[in-house]
Amino acid sequence: MRPAVSVVMPFAGDAARARAAASVLTDLETQAGDELILVDNSGTVPELSEITVARATAERSPAHARNVGAEHATNDWVLFLDSDCSAPGHLIDDFFSVPVGDRVGALAGEVVPAMDGKTLATRYGAARGFLSQRQHLAHPYRPRAVAANLLVRREAFEEVGGFYEGLRAAEDTDFSWRLQQAGWRLEPRPQASVEHSYRASVTELRRQWRGYAAGRAWLARRYNGFAPQPAAARAARRMRGRFGGGARGVVDRSAPETRAGPLERSRYLALDALLAGEELAGFVLSNRPRPDGGKGPSRVVLIAERFPAAGDPLVDFVRTLDGARVEAIARPESVAVEAVRALRIDYREDDGALLRAGALLQLLIRHPLRSVLDLMRRPRGDPKLSALAPAVRRLERDRDARVHALATEQARAIATRVATLAGRPLD
Repeated sequence: MRPAVSVVMPFAGDAARARAAASVLTDLETQAGDELILVDNSGTVPELSEITVARATAERSPAHARNVGAEHATNDWVLFLDSDCSAPGHLIDDFFSVPVGDRVGALAGEVVPAMDGKTLATRYGAARGFLSQRQHLAHPYRPRAVAANLLVRREAFEEVGGFYEGLRAAEDTDFSWRLQQAGWRLEPRPQASVEHSYRASVTELRRQWRGYAAGRAWLARRYNGFAPQPAAARAARRMRGRFGGGARGVVDRSAPETRAGPLERSRYLALDALLAGEELAGFVLSNRPRPDGGKGPSRVVLIAERFPAAGDPLVDFVRTLDGARVEAIARPESVAVEAVRALRIDYREDDGALLRAGALLQLLIRHPLRSVLDLMRRPRGDPKLSALAPAVRRLERDRDARVHALATEQARAIATRVATLAGRPLD
């Protein structure tokens, strides 16, 4: 007999779509102890019978919604299922049709395209199969999985602190990699398959593509050795696999693209080119969600390395400070989620190339002497001026804030440079 499972579905949409998403959950074949949780990430979900509705209002993002859903779950296994997926009734049982090892932290169920595409965008997404777990698990840098159909062991989830919040995209790739870094295995379950409906319009597809690219650029800043593969390289690899130049030289004749006519395939190629341009634009953007604009200036700015780490006593100290903002290098491997929601934290790893270039230009124009002195004094291996420029601009907006370094020598060295560039003393 399989263990009890909590199914968590993040949702952002209107009430009608919420009911459709709820029907996907209630159609699942459950047993005693299973839980069905629909996470309202848009404030539009009505109360529903047969399932639990959890409210996730701190941030509009799938990562926040999944974390909130996991907090409401009580079972040892949590199945994350996206609301734009349809699932067979026996999905949960399919995950456990093969025994699960003790160090398996997550099982990646397959995500196949729905075949009812009525628009060019949905047919294109189905033809390209962007969410195929098989392809993601074969990633050359490290196996990864999309969270559209992902069963996670609660112990592993809690050990790494769940999904990183405060991100636009790539949170599921990052979660997969941190899980493996913590010593857990990520295994495929192709028999546990769901159908995914892709974006309905080209406009939505373009917006999604920019977000994906911003997420991959963020991964490159966070993970040494990872470099996002441009769209042209991926297209060339796809063509080699389709026409016999791949590892096995086998063409999948059942794939939607191979069944499309010449005109339809030419449209797909045109969309490839269009989205390649959107990808280039996305590579220079920040991976942070749009700020809500409701926060006033800070009274104290604390410069940290990786913050807030689970179990770090400094986290509780910072939470006692009124009007504090943290300027951190990066997120820790295991994050204190509640602190992320309670504190104002800016991460240098989130600053995209466009933001860095703009902030550097402003810094050079406003403070040319300080900039030149920083360039001359920067020790080899320390962050470049362009990497610190956004932090300097943020500090300048906090006109009356005191600046402190938090805990480490590296944090103090960076705090000294940021404070000096902003013309402020370091307390």
